Amino acid sequence: MPMNKNSQRWCIEMASQAKQQFYEIAVDESQPLEERYAAARELQRRTLSTRKSYELVLLWPHYTPSEIAAMLNVTVPTVIGVASQYGLWQRRRSS
Repeated sequence: MPMNKNSQRWCIEMASQAKQQFYEIAVDESQPLEERYAAARELQRRTLSTRKSYELVLLWPHYTPSEIAAMLNVTVPTVIGVASQYGLWQRRRSS
């Protein structure tokens, strides 16, 4: 089931808030080292490299956002956010 514009905006906002929280944990020296590393790993998981962005563009016409997220080992909001940056999300919704 496709997401509506409000759902998409909510996912992107939640991803941004979560990224900020993970960043704060990762740089907070008072946090246990294990938690700081876990937060840093999660931030990496939520970020797409240039290569993965290219792969996302190639996969987009053939797979759903959740399938792409699983293939690239990132979150669905990350896929939707990158797709929106490239104008892919709007094209899928209009077709």
